Amino acid sequence: MEGQIDQSDLKIKRIAVGIIAVFHMVGLVGFLIPATHPYFMKMVPFHLLLMFAIIVFTYNGDIKRLSLFVCGVFLCGWLVEVLGVHTGKIFGSYYYGDTLGYKIAAVPLLMGVNWVILIFSIGQMMKSLKVRNSILASLLGALLLIIFDFFMEPVAMKFNYWQWDWHEIPLQNYIAWFIVSVILLKFYYALGLKQQKYIGTTMFIAQLIFFVVLYMTTGTNIFA
Repeated sequence: MEGQIDQSDLKIKRIAVGIIAVFHMVGLVGFLIPATHPYFMKMVPFHLLLMFAIIVFTYNGDIKRLSLFVCGVFLCGWLVEVLGVHTGKIFGSYYYGDTLGYKIAAVPLLMGVNWVILIFSIGQMMKSLKVRNSILASLLGALLLIIFDFFMEPVAMKFNYWQWDWHEIPLQNYIAWFIVSVILLKFYYALGLKQQKYIGTTMFIAQLIFFVVLYMTTGTNIFA
């Protein structure tokens, strides 16, 4: 019976991996074709919600711990963005466009969801790489998220996720990303969330490829 459950869970995760790969691939093609930009920009909120749903509904560990993780990271991630937008003291001076959807206090609620997706994905990836020391895993994970953010920032401006004042991405942004990421990753590891085969690693790599390709194809002419 246990073997049947394991096989069923593995099948679900493989289907989820396929969905992650296909949706990122389709989205990438849509963003690469100028004529389809407006349509795919409208789909961004639904894409993020789908990735979030995959994390939640394929998780086979302690649901209470996952719920605490989701609520904690969502609130912390969203609140730090609110403080960042209204003070300019955390990431630098920036504001959100319309691509990420409904806002409260000038920050899209989906930014909290985005932080959940990123922290869960990179945390799971560190576990799959057998990095067992939580401090080391948090530091390495935060460094990977800075690399991710480096490629994401110009693309995000191009497609109006958010905009930086004077179109300049400050060094302060990457320092803040690192600090916030380390704190949230430590929270992730403190909860002892169960490792999920394939899901987190696939999601992080798919997002990284998505932004790297768009950066390489549009980044050099980002304000054209």
